[in-house]
Amino acid sequence: MTGIFDLRRRGMARAWLTTTALLIAAPVHAQTADPVDPGTASAQIDGEDHEITVVARKTSENAQRVPIPITVIPSATLVRQNLTNFTNFQTKLPAFSVYLTNPKQLNLGIRGIGNNGFNTDGIDGSVGVFVDGVYTGRQGMVSNDFNDLADVEVLRGPQGTLFGKNTTAGAVLINTLKPSFTPTGTAEASTGNFGLTEVKSSVSGPLIADRLAVRLSSFYSDRGGTYKNLYNNQYQNARQGIGVRGQLLATPTDDLSIRLIGTHARQYFPTISPVILSVYNPAALQARMTAAGYRLLTSNARDRYVNIDGRLDARTQLDSASGQIDWSPADYGTFTAITGWQRWSCFTNNDNDYTQLDAISDYGSCNVERQVSQELRWASARDRPIAATVGGFLSRQRLQVDSRVRFGRQYYIWAANPSASAFPSTGGRSWAQGAYAARVAGFGIRSQAVFHTDTDALFGNLTWHPDADRRIAFDLGLRQTWERRDQRYDGTVASNVGALNTAQINALSAAGANAQLGHVDAALKDSALSGELGVNYRVTPDIFLYAKYARGNKSAGFNLLPFDAGAALPPGTGQTVKGETADNIEAGIKSTVLDHRILFNLTAFHTVVRNYQANQSVGVGNTAIKFLANVGSLTSRGIELENETWLLPGLHSKGFIAYNRATYSSFANSVCPGQISALTCNLTGRQVAWAPVWTSDLTVDYTQRLDATTKAYGLVDVNWRSTQNTTITLDPSAQIPAYALASARAGLLLDHERLEFQLWVENVFDKAYYINLLGYTKSTGIVQGYTGNPRTYGGTVRVRF
Repeated sequence: MTGIFDLRRRGMARAWLTTTALLIAAPVHAQTADPVDPGTASAQIDGEDHEITVVARKTSENAQRVPIPITVIPSATLVRQNLTNFTNFQTKLPAFSVYLTNPKQLNLGIRGIGNNGFNTDGIDGSVGVFVDGVYTGRQGMVSNDFNDLADVEVLRGPQGTLFGKNTTAGAVLINTLKPSFTPTGTAEASTGNFGLTEVKSSVSGPLIADRLAVRLSSFYSDRGGTYKNLYNNQYQNARQGIGVRGQLLATPTDDLSIRLIGTHARQYFPTISPVILSVYNPAALQARMTAAGYRLLTSNARDRYVNIDGRLDARTQLDSASGQIDWSPADYGTFTAITGWQRWSCFTNNDNDYTQLDAISDYGSCNVERQVSQELRWASARDRPIAATVGGFLSRQRLQVDSRVRFGRQYYIWAANPSASAFPSTGGRSWAQGAYAARVAGFGIRSQAVFHTDTDALFGNLTWHPDADRRIAFDLGLRQTWERRDQRYDGTVASNVGALNTAQINALSAAGANAQLGHVDAALKDSALSGELGVNYRVTPDIFLYAKYARGNKSAGFNLLPFDAGAALPPGTGQTVKGETADNIEAGIKSTVLDHRILFNLTAFHTVVRNYQANQSVGVGNTAIKFLANVGSLTSRGIELENETWLLPGLHSKGFIAYNRATYSSFANSVCPGQISALTCNLTGRQVAWAPVWTSDLTVDYTQRLDATTKAYGLVDVNWRSTQNTTITLDPSAQIPAYALASARAGLLLDHERLEFQLWVENVFDKAYYINLLGYTKSTGIVQGYTGNPRTYGGTVRVRF
C-alpha cells in the first residue's frame, strides 16, 4: 500500500511542477499586486476596508443591502486561515453541516435540511452548489480543495428565482478570482506535521492591454494519515491533491466581457475507516472472531486504531469548462449567458468488514458524472424604481454508478448464517464452522446504475421601489421547473467459483449492500412552481430590515438499488421517492453602528419541509438494507446572530451564534435503532440527524505595524457545536457530545505585505472528538464511528508580487 501512495505522490508532484513551470513562463511581468481584484468580495483584514460585495442576486451589491440571510467568507480570510474545502468552510457558517467520509459521500446541510449521508445517487442535494455561476450536479464534485478564491457566499433558505437550480435549504456560491489587467501573482508553500506539503501559485496579467487578460493558478497538497492500521503499521486518512485552472477575460468593448475558465483537478484519499468504538452485543461478531482465534479491535477518538487487511482508498478527477458572456448595452440592462461542461469521476475501494478478516475484501463503486448546462438571463439596472431579472436554465446530467462486492474465505466469521435453508449443515459442519467458506470465497456481484436528469426552468425576480428615496422595496419572484428522470439498473453475478446455487446466491445478494442482483427500468416526470414574496426597508443608511416568504422544491428521485418492499421495511417505501417542498418565512435586520465599527446581523426563520427525502437503514439478516424514503415533514426554526467589529486600529473580530431547532414534525414510521426490536419507531418531535441545536464561531485577529514596511499579526479562532446525532434513526449510540475546536496563527508581513511568514496550529488543545458516528449495527453487534483530526501544526511562506 505504501508503494501505491508513493507512486501517486510522485506523479502528482511531477504534474504540479510542470504546471508551475508553465505559470512562471506566463507572459506576466511582476509588479505590486492589486489588493482586491475587481468584482470580488473581499475585505482588508486590518479593518481598512469593511464593505463586502456579493453577487447573490446576480449583480454586485453591498452584502448589508441584500434581503437574504447570507454569510460571506472573503478572500482575505480564505487565504490567511487556509480555508480550502467544505470541511474548513463548515466552521465559518451558521447552522451549516458537512457529511464527508469519502469524496463520493459528501452531503451539505443548512439549518438541519439536506444532510442525508449515504445512498444519494438518485436524488439532488437540498443545498445547491454553484462554482463561478455553474451548478454542480453532485455535491461530491466539490469535495476537492479550492485555490485562488474570491469568496464563498452561503445563502440560507430556499433559492431558485435567481438561480439555475431550485433548492430547498440554500445555495453555496464559490467564486474564483478573475483575471486582472494589472500584473499580479502569488506563491506559497506550507509544511507541517503528518508529512504535510502544500504548494500554491497564481499569476495574472494582460495579454492585450485593457482587452485580454489571463489568470493561471495551481495547487499541490500531500498529507499523511492520522489513523494507525495495526495490521500493517501504516496510516489511513491521508489526502493528496493537485489542481490547475486557466482563465481568459476578454473585454473587446466597454460594454462586453467574455470570461472562459478551464479546470482540471484530481485527488487521492487513503480514506478513513470507521473505528470500532465498543461492542454492544458480544455474542455477535466478537464471539465469532474469538472462536476462530482472532481479536476484535476496539479503539477510541484519541488513539484512532484500526485493523484492516485490505485496500481502503478513493480517487477523484474533475474536468470542467465554462464560459460567461456579459453584455451591457447602454440603458438596456445586462444580458448574461453562462455555459458549463463538467465531468467528474470517483473510484473507491473498501475493505467493508473493517477488520483483519478476509470477509468482504473488495467493495466499492465508481461514479462518473457528465453534465452540460446553459443559463440565459437579463437583468435591468439596479438604480431604477423597478429592477427585474428574468432568465431560463437547462441542464442535462448523466450519472453512471458502477458497484461491486466480492466475498472472502472468512465471510462466515464476520457474518452469521444468512439463510439456514440455503446454507444448512453439511458433512457434520455448520456455516459457523466454515462449511461453506471455500464455496463463498470469490463469489462476487457487480452492478451498473445509470441515471439521466433533464432540467428546464424559467425564473424571474422583480424589485419595486415605490418611494423616490428607495428606502422601501417589494420583491416578487417566480420559478417554473420541469424535470425528467430515468433510472436503469442491472445487477449480475460477476464470479461464482464455488458453484453456489440460486437460493444461496439470492441469500448473499441481500448482503451486497451496494451491488445486488436485479433489474430496474424506471422513469418519472416532475414539475413545480415556486417563488418568493418579500419586503425590505432601509431605516437609516446603516440599518436595513427585511422579511420574506419563499417556497423551494426538490424533485422526485430514485433509490439506487432494486427495491423490494418486503415485510422488514416500513410501509410507503418504494423505488421512487417523492419530491420535497420547503416553505420558509424569515425576517432579519442588518446593521452597522459606531461609524461602521460594529456590524450586527440577526435573522429569525421558520421552515417546513414536506415529503423530506431521508436515508434509512434496516438490518436484514447479516446486513443492512439502505434506502431512501419520505419523512412526513420536517420543521426547522431558529435565530442566527452574526457580528463583526473593528473597535481599535488593527483589531478585528468576526463570529456568529446560531440556534437551530430542527425537528421531525411528522415521522411516525422511522426504522428503529438496532437496540430496539420493533419494526418502526415514531421520531416525531425529535431533533433531526446531523443538526446540532447550537453552532458558533469566533475569530479575533490583531495586526500591528512595526515600521513603514513591516506588520505583525496574531489570530485565534474558536468554534463550538452542541450535541448532535448522526444516524437517521437517532440511534442513542450515535450521539456526538458537544465539542469546541481552537486554532491559532501568528505571522509577519514584510516589504509592504509582499512577503509573509506564518506559524499555525489547528486543534490547539488536541481535542479528541467524533465527526460521524454510525451507531449500533445489529448484525455485527458493534458500534462504529469516524473521529476528527488531531492537533496539526506547521508554517507557511507566502509571496505576493
